[in-house]
Amino acid sequence: MPANDLVSAPNARILPRLGRVVRTNNRILVLVPMLLYLAGSLHAVRDALPVEDAVMPPQIVAGAAISFSPDGNFVAYTVSRGHSASPQPIANGVPWFARAADIHIINLITKKDENITGGVGNNWQPVWSPQTNLLAFLSDRGSAGKVNLWLWDAVAKTLNLASSLEARYGDAEWTNDGRGIVFSVSIDSTPKSGSPKEKAEQADTPNVPGVRVYESTGKSVESATADPWNLDDYSAELVWSDVTSGKTHVIFRGKIGTYKLSPDGSRLAVSVAARFENPGSQQMLFDITVLALDSGERHVVLSGARLTSDGSGFSWSPDGRRLCVRVQNPRLENYTYEVADLTSGVQTVFEPTQPSSGREGTKPLWDQSGKTIYFTCNGELWRGDAAQGIATRIARIPGRQIVQLVVRQPDQLWLLRNERALVVTHDDEGKQDGVYEVNVTSGSSRKLLENEQCYGCALGGDAFVVSQNGQRIAFVSEDSAHSPELWTADPEFKGLWQLTHLNPQFDSRPMGAARLIDWLSDDGRRLHGALLLPSNYRPGERYPLVVYVYGGVSLSNHLDRFGLAGSGPFNMQLLATRGYAVLLPDAPQQVGAPLMDLAKTILPGVNRAIQLGIADPDRLAVMGHSYGGYTTLSLLVQTDRFKAAISIAGDSDLIGSYGEMDKNGSAYGVAWAEHGQGAMGGTLWEARERFIENSPIFYFDRIHTPLLIIHGSSDTAVASFLGDQIFVALRRLGKEAEYAKYDGEGHSPSQEWSYEHQIDLSYRIIRWLDSHLK
Repeated sequence: MPANDLVSAPNARILPRLGRVVRTNNRILVLVPMLLYLAGSLHAVRDALPVEDAVMPPQIVAGAAISFSPDGNFVAYTVSRGHSASPQPIANGVPWFARAADIHIINLITKKDENITGGVGNNWQPVWSPQTNLLAFLSDRGSAGKVNLWLWDAVAKTLNLASSLEARYGDAEWTNDGRGIVFSVSIDSTPKSGSPKEKAEQADTPNVPGVRVYESTGKSVESATADPWNLDDYSAELVWSDVTSGKTHVIFRGKIGTYKLSPDGSRLAVSVAARFENPGSQQMLFDITVLALDSGERHVVLSGARLTSDGSGFSWSPDGRRLCVRVQNPRLENYTYEVADLTSGVQTVFEPTQPSSGREGTKPLWDQSGKTIYFTCNGELWRGDAAQGIATRIARIPGRQIVQLVVRQPDQLWLLRNERALVVTHDDEGKQDGVYEVNVTSGSSRKLLENEQCYGCALGGDAFVVSQNGQRIAFVSEDSAHSPELWTADPEFKGLWQLTHLNPQFDSRPMGAARLIDWLSDDGRRLHGALLLPSNYRPGERYPLVVYVYGGVSLSNHLDRFGLAGSGPFNMQLLATRGYAVLLPDAPQQVGAPLMDLAKTILPGVNRAIQLGIADPDRLAVMGHSYGGYTTLSLLVQTDRFKAAISIAGDSDLIGSYGEMDKNGSAYGVAWAEHGQGAMGGTLWEARERFIENSPIFYFDRIHTPLLIIHGSSDTAVASFLGDQIFVALRRLGKEAEYAKYDGEGHSPSQEWSYEHQIDLSYRIIRWLDSHLK
């Protein structure tokens, strides 16, 4: 192909943003230049949401904490600066959600908002001292490429470096008196000592640049390993710091998951990553270790516990004598609760008699006496006797699932008037969150807040944070047409105050409204879908429909999320305000046949949108990201109904992804395929035919739908060669396809990609859909 047949956008290879585009059937199409496109197609629908407004807007940072000052008059939170911020260097160890993020303080009396980090560096994880006016947070500001722990003095209004050690991601744990703080640091950041023999052995170790060696013992099947990620990434040290003197010392070293100080500050509980349960498994096993801070004595209270990948799920009793650990039962679909008495050494085990729904929170909570433990199971509230090992269901709310318990003191259930707890609920029929008051004695309940909104979507941790004095509650609220904002309320939720207004540019844009629809799958199962209507919707008119897919999950639960599918290029309001209807369907799967299951569940949902008189059957498109890309391709090889399709960071070859390996030797695709999302139910050699039958690439000759392929060249979740493979196969078959490969970008466009590439991707998606559906 002549070189002048390609005009590349900056860092986007193979296909251009402007000018000519090469398609695989050897036709050359001339695209309208971007400026003319903006003047025409983008404004075909009045008041369309500008791409520049939707991509990287200021927003409450997911994964970062909200923290009240000791007197409850100030609340700290983290907000991204948005695309308007000038690019800054990012230190190693800064998570994606903390990029260009600042710590803000809101005075709840005056409602004044103060940006204490001032747009310098990347800042996150604010945690207020329980007794003083000091706020700890992580930042790479002025640190020469390192993350450090910083302190802000609310009285002096000053920022100070708390430690020069290189900090790692993790909450800072304050002591009750506010004088000490425990945080996680890189093992390489503290001075090390070793014997002359050890140093000589290290010096004699050959180290040839450019050579990376991997080994397999080759002894037996029993010795086989297939770790989906590298447990060495958990290696860290826990450091105790005196905030008055600034002195620090290492108190623990290991592969650290989660750590918690006991209420009296005398002990530290740490979950230590031990190993994966089996080759081809994503289930991690942890050892729970308790460290006495005065003597340094250590005691493993539980070995090989099945916890979540961050090692959380344990809590201290109020007196610090007992530790309760929530462990997943390997045989049953529920959890056991193991209580270790650190004084007597006695361990008590109890478990609910019903299977888990999978939606409840992971941390058991204690009452003030330290005798009773509260937890959720199957959407109900349960009570456990820590001494007797008996679990009893105490409350259920008809039509609602209890998914989270509101905490006041660390690890304690907040009991108002000693018998009433606040719980977070989810309405699975209406797809909305709520807050209810539950009487833990009688089991009766009362609704406090429920307004077709999502309260647990933005932060990812505790949905509601309570001040120490119990007078204020902070939370983040959003719905399909309104972006996440920080709110505060009184304990009765009779007064609600919106604290932030981060994106006023959205106020003038009429957004599409979301509604819930339902249908029966081909197997007779009732399913739901979140249907986003065009912002210019008129009953009786039919609209082009974009089906946003992701197999194995219930996307209808996104009904009350702003933009439904995500942020940036995945904010579906970009399409709704341009005259498209968007459907997010439920798509459950079974082990062994995911490809066929996707057609059985999703296509009837498309039929339902047509039957409702909303979707135009002649203007249908399908798109998805990651496993949604696989879902998209799985549908294309089974139907010609779609006039356009988009696969972003998708995969068509289960065998190819099975053999994908990271630089550190981990192989995520093995566990993913065998017993994870890939749903093969065995190794490649045990289920060879399943791997082939469920790999869309073997059926690409059946595809007749024009396909837009998107991939980042530095994707470590779905390697970019898997995107190459899709394009190469379709080109060989003479199918219509367009492939945009973005240099240096990772797996998730809305989380990892640069602003320029997110803009380019958004326009590319809109242009592709317009050209084939409009």
